[in-house]
Amino acid sequence: MDKGTKSLLNVFLSVLAPVLVLDHCSANGEAWYHLGTTWAMVVALALPIGCGVFSFVTERRVELLTVFGLLGTILTAVVTVYANTGEGLAIRPDTPWWYGAKEALIALLLAGAMLVNSCKEGSMLRAFVYSDSIYDVKSIERAVEERGQRTAYDATLRRAAYMTAGSLFFSAAANFALALYFLLPVLDAPAAQQQELYNYAVSKMTWMGLLIIGVPLLATLVLVMRYLSRRLADISGLADEKIFMPR
Repeated sequence: MDKGTKSLLNVFLSVLAPVLVLDHCSANGEAWYHLGTTWAMVVALALPIGCGVFSFVTERRVELLTVFGLLGTILTAVVTVYANTGEGLAIRPDTPWWYGAKEALIALLLAGAMLVNSCKEGSMLRAFVYSDSIYDVKSIERAVEERGQRTAYDATLRRAAYMTAGSLFFSAAANFALALYFLLPVLDAPAAQQQELYNYAVSKMTWMGLLIIGVPLLATLVLVMRYLSRRLADISGLADEKIFMPR
């Protein structure tokens, strides 16, 4: 299986499939796919966790983004268990705030990691934007050293890290607000419906997060990569097409 197919499969199992499960399997109906609120959430969380574990077992390496993705999934499970231990079938009244904090925490951790050792191999910038699967990092760094431009090179990477971290800080605030927007109304519903509505709200947050937060974040990353490409070409003296890995 090529990398493109693996990436698409990973997106489906980690994002789209859990949303579909929460949307269609949370009801307590008679259809075979009506798993109920608890088992629907268990299956939805098991998919990205299983995907991450399978990737680690088959590839024998751990990527930082995968670790953060698994951490987010595990925290979702923790908050969900906490939410469902309220009185009767009602979720705990502080659930929206805990869920919002969980959503913001992942983006804040990513932003913090982005700012740490941004110039070093294995840094979050290298995993997130300045990837050696996109840029010919070895050729760039060799040219930089030959031209005595190491200081300018490090400054460029730091500036790219600051730009990316800024977008992640915005994402943290937006994620927190989105969680409150979808989960606070659940508390106004009858207690018997709250656990099911909680699952639906988590599903909606995933979809809306991709649109409201994911698209602007992607646009920011494109701008950061354009900045990197222009600056790296100037600093290294390499032609534009030489700073990228051959396809």
